[in-house]
Amino acid sequence: MEKNTKAPEAKVAISRKKIGGEVPMAVSEITDRCLYSGLFGTLDSARMKVITDKILDLLTATGIEIIIINLANVDVIDSAVASHLVRLGDTLKLTGVEVMFCGIMPQVAQIMITAGIEMKGFRITRDLKSALKEVFTLQGFKLVRVGPEE
Repeated sequence: MEKNTKAPEAKVAISRKKIGGEVPMAVSEITDRCLYSGLFGTLDSARMKVITDKILDLLTATGIEIIIINLANVDVIDSAVASHLVRLGDTLKLTGVEVMFCGIMPQVAQIMITAGIEMKGFRITRDLKSALKEVFTLQGFKLVRVGPEE
């Protein structure tokens, strides 16, 4: 009977390991020169390494000039992950990419400030809508309402 109880435990451990290995990010090209990366869930150092590698690979492949990193859907962050985000931003800046963070939730901001993490040198907007407006302005686009006026 002990054999039967151990087999399901092994399956559960494998399932958790697979879930833990998923990359908690979505990536989209907003314009020819702007990339959007939405991070979500619980971030840890291992996941941040995968995210960093993926973003740097995309940078090489696309030749982007601006990246929006959206943190609105990040559940939990610790000081090590916050520090890793700053290092990612610094790395991108060194390659000539303008880095814009958006959607930093109050709890995440509080953890970052308490840990002494500084976001100097990065553009920070309240939400994705504000970030997009800023990107369009930086790239010389003008938003014009089409259709009937209200």
